Amino acid sequence: MATGIEHLKLTPKRKGRGPSKKPALFATSLRLPRNVLDYFSTHHPYTKQAKIREILTEYVTNQQGVSNGNP
Repeated sequence: MATGIEHLKLTPKRKGRGPSKKPALFATSLRLPRNVLDYFSTHHPYTKQAKIREILTEYVTNQQGVSNGNP
């Protein structure tokens, strides 16, 4: 006998972002000098945040390679 509330059954919650997904990013507040922000606003107006993230990620990756003895 159908009660009409079958569609309200709880579905199991998915854990994680699934295979082949990039790790989640964390929100943070970052204070930058005016000239740095002006540079990214001028040269990358629509992708400013992504470009800053790309450059910082590349820098950290390079620094980790240097600290591990890789040139």
